[in-house]
Amino acid sequence: MILVGDIGGTNTRLALYELGRKKAIAEIVRPSREHRTLEEIARRFLDDHGGRSLRVEGAVLGVAGPVEDGAAKITNLSWHLEERALARALGIPWVSLQNDLVVAARGCLQLPKQSLVTLTPKPPARTGKNMVVLAAGTGLGEARLIWTGDRYLPLPTEAGHTDFAPRTPLEIELWQFLAARFREHVSYERVVSGAGLGALYDFFASRAGRAPQTVAKRLGEGDRNAAIAEIGLARRYKPAARAVDLFAEIYGAEAGNMVLRELAVGGVFLTGNIARHIVTSRRRLFLDAMRKKGRFAELLASVPVAVVTDSFVGVRGALAFAQDRTG
Repeated sequence: MILVGDIGGTNTRLALYELGRKKAIAEIVRPSREHRTLEEIARRFLDDHGGRSLRVEGAVLGVAGPVEDGAAKITNLSWHLEERALARALGIPWVSLQNDLVVAARGCLQLPKQSLVTLTPKPPARTGKNMVVLAAGTGLGEARLIWTGDRYLPLPTEAGHTDFAPRTPLEIELWQFLAARFREHVSYERVVSGAGLGALYDFFASRAGRAPQTVAKRLGEGDRNAAIAEIGLARRYKPAARAVDLFAEIYGAEAGNMVLRELAVGGVFLTGNIARHIVTSRRRLFLDAMRKKGRFAELLASVPVAVVTDSFVGVRGALAFAQDRTG
């Protein structure tokens, strides 16, 4: 048995596999913030499927943040993780922590066509050329898939925390609005994420006056950012619609930046719920912004783009890492 997982600021996904099998024995999704520790979620999961009698050989866990010397802090969560401590707490021989976008990138290499929504005439080739993976969610994750001549090498980045670069007078105003809110640093993650969509809405709403009562009520129910997306995609309120549109454009622009940084002409994979909802609905805005790179517009126009619909893509990638380790 092997335990694999994708640990994010919003959700923790875990699965149990029997090595050599492609189908999971069990899978769960738990809201990360409703639990004090990852150990609490994982221990309960293992207890529900055999407990101490369950012979788990090891675990590979993708975590939302940089991994250094076997330890990681989840960027948008208060959890601190350490491989040896997790192994002791879970009673298993070893734990390997990997960056979450690295395991997602590895998972993208193995997805069937039915798990992709292709935004361009052709999907990413998945052989022979560099590719990139972006995931807007609680934060903005980005990873590289570098072709070495006979295989892909997935590599982490923290490119979501690079400086947000405005492209238009409107985006300059947006940067000024965000700089007043985030005085230390305005990164792409402050715009291209769930909270970033909320910030975009606040920017446009501040220029529009008081929102209608029906809109204000909907925004007060549950997940505010999800409500903004719902209202904006339906174009029921102009500030929300403009927030969704500009979100898609800036996401596309940053995807194009990533392609240029890595010469990733093999393609772009977009993972996460935001891509599935906003990018697929605003694909033209996304693609136009991605390709608007001056002298390199023609190069960007040839780059394939696909949205990943499998929410367990990171788990699939973690399993591939586990299989490598166990031979």
